Amino acid sequence: MRVLIFLLIYSFISINTLQADNIEFKKDVLLIKTKTSKYTFNIELAISPQERSKGLMNRSNIRQNEGMLFIYPKNQIIKMWMKNTLIPLDMIFIKDNGEIEKIIKMTTPKDLTVLGPEVKLKAVLEINGGISSYLNIKKGDFVMYKSFSKEY
Repeated sequence: MRVLIFLLIYSFISINTLQADNIEFKKDVLLIKTKTSKYTFNIELAISPQERSKGLMNRSNIRQNEGMLFIYPKNQIIKMWMKNTLIPLDMIFIKDNGEIEKIIKMTTPKDLTVLGPEVKLKAVLEINGGISSYLNIKKGDFVMYKSFSKEY
């Protein structure tokens, strides 16, 4: 009987893990506007709770002009971590008008430290670690995307 219960629990966990790993993220493009330049990023969208939970976990790389945009249904305090994330990332925390509130640079892969500012925000853009410094993207710059009210 114990073996049967174990097998049922194991198969339930395995199926749910498999389904979570097979998420197909929608793709789109966004623009980051700095004081002097504009940069285009090909993004995947993490909109549902399942998509936001999966994020960029278990990926060994992403291209230099790629990222993932985590969009929340309402403004809220957003906290992120690097569980099962294999590459360093820059986390760009975004207000509902697209303005960059904070950038946490070069996060540590697999780190469980909870990261994020103590202000209500609309979204987080994750890009390769170091890209925001390389492109001189800063707090106060704007992420231009249709989910944000346009005040840039």
